[in-house]
Amino acid sequence: MIRALAVLAGLCTGAAAAQEIERIEPPHWWSGFEDRTVQLVVYGPQAGALAPAIEDERVALLGAETADNPNYLFLDLEIAPDAAAGPVVLRFTAPDGTVIERGWAVKARAAGSAQRDGFDSTDTVYLPYPDRFANGDLGNDTVEGYVDGLNRADPGGRHGGDLQGLIDRIDYVAEMGFTQLWLNPVLENAEARNSYHGYAITDHYRVDPRLGDNALYLALSEAAAARGIGLIKDIVLNHAGSNHYLFQDPPSPDWFNNDSEFFQSSYQHTTAYDPYRAATDHRDFVDGWFAPTMPDFNQRLDRVSRYLIDHTIWWIEEAGLSGVRLDTYDFPDQAFLDRYMARVMAEYPDLGVVGEAWAYDPAVIAPMQTGSPIAPEGQPGVPDLMDFPLQIRSRDALLEEDGWNTGLITLYQFMVNDRLYGDPHRLMVFADNHDFDRIHTQMGEDLALTRMSLTLALTTRGVPQILYGTELLFTNDNPGDHGEIRTDFPGGWPDDARNAFTGEGLSEDEAAMQAWLRALVNWRRTAGPVHHGDLVHFAPLDRHGAQNVYVYARRYAGETVLVVLNKGETAHALDLARYAEVLDGYAGVREVITGEITVFSDGLLIPARSASVFDLTR
Repeated sequence: MIRALAVLAGLCTGAAAAQEIERIEPPHWWSGFEDRTVQLVVYGPQAGALAPAIEDERVALLGAETADNPNYLFLDLEIAPDAAAGPVVLRFTAPDGTVIERGWAVKARAAGSAQRDGFDSTDTVYLPYPDRFANGDLGNDTVEGYVDGLNRADPGGRHGGDLQGLIDRIDYVAEMGFTQLWLNPVLENAEARNSYHGYAITDHYRVDPRLGDNALYLALSEAAAARGIGLIKDIVLNHAGSNHYLFQDPPSPDWFNNDSEFFQSSYQHTTAYDPYRAATDHRDFVDGWFAPTMPDFNQRLDRVSRYLIDHTIWWIEEAGLSGVRLDTYDFPDQAFLDRYMARVMAEYPDLGVVGEAWAYDPAVIAPMQTGSPIAPEGQPGVPDLMDFPLQIRSRDALLEEDGWNTGLITLYQFMVNDRLYGDPHRLMVFADNHDFDRIHTQMGEDLALTRMSLTLALTTRGVPQILYGTELLFTNDNPGDHGEIRTDFPGGWPDDARNAFTGEGLSEDEAAMQAWLRALVNWRRTAGPVHHGDLVHFAPLDRHGAQNVYVYARRYAGETVLVVLNKGETAHALDLARYAEVLDGYAGVREVITGEITVFSDGLLIPARSASVFDLTR
């Protein structure tokens, strides 16, 4: 329970413990936001007994509150719209008259900050795990005070990769053609086990020192931007790590769901929009915890809600982000999500924001997207969604034998679900990600099927995302083993025998896949039809002799891209009359990887078990 400071002041005048301030969050703020207010969390022994004051015309102290826990003081500030950048003195008077001063600051927003470009279907997103990509600083592999230290032999341990390693290899990312970099949260995870993954945050304003520091994160953003690459930050709104100070010494027990006692989530995503749901089932889903080490925030509390909103805006502004990826988007309180999205988009109208809702039914996730015709009235929604439904359907369609109602025809039929979304071109499409078995493993290590899956992700509607190591045919022998899925990228460590950055020691198949994906992603950078075009696809039916051939076209501004997936064991002669709807007006094709040109008068033969992408030529 939050209490007004004035009410509590008299109760604290006799406090024996000395007042001390350990944290002030956020550590600074900016002028020029649409909403000029910010909440400061002041934390330290008996901080609630302090009387705050700010004597600065740029910053108004609107109010102060304390909590059940006397170690907290919440300040509500308003930044003047024309406030000049500079230091601000926060003054706190203890009951014994002692005055404590702490430095804070108002900063000036970068020019054009509000109008920053986000990510969209013109981009291709690369997802590397910093701990597993490259070790640029051997000195931070193990850091004093953190239990989880370097152990490369342990799939779930720290492997030593860091932000400096990413900065050192940023040219590789650019040369591969990627235009956005999505990292896992990278904030401090002071947990005893599996801390490398970053999703059990213990400090919302500090980069994990085993990865680097805040300055290095900003340096990565700048290095990426210099090469035309945006930086997407993974934001976790649902939970914190169990060693977070907010959980170890909470303002009140109800800051976390179930009064800060572990209660497992049911993971029943359908309860988000099920018209027949029981209230208790929905509560079990949204209020349940992921794990005992991931306490679940109670976003119904105003102070919790503001803490999460402010931390997001702080990182967007501080690091010059192009977007955020919202982990477990459907788990938090819906009213909070509405408030969160309204505030973020008011400050950054063109920011890329993608929500992760790990469900396979479009009817479950579509209502979460902005503009969905099946969304509740007035719900802002999220502009982009992770397209889990297409991932699972395309995987199964490629693996199944093609028949009347199996295989490729199910992928064709599945696409009708796009009418449920607000904008299917804003869906983030992927063959795999950091939580999935590697796509080459899913495809039974069948190179042809792996290429088909990746071709689909890179040429269908949406924003494609590629997991690091996919270009090297990474696999995982143990299904679902996250540590193994997130294996080390060869060449990222000084003693590596193979080096994927230079090509040294790669097998023939690895080198060929890397070159193929590099060529396809770089082609995609200027492929207008794939960025903006409509999609026309053709039913893979036996009546056309094409039951195992999926054909679709992307059309935009007088240009057309033709994609053909042939699962058959023999070459397939494309029936040009069948596809006249998208071929008329063109004389032939240019294969985008090889550059080979074929004129339609000579026919168009699609190789067996292949994924072909063509630019149509006149």
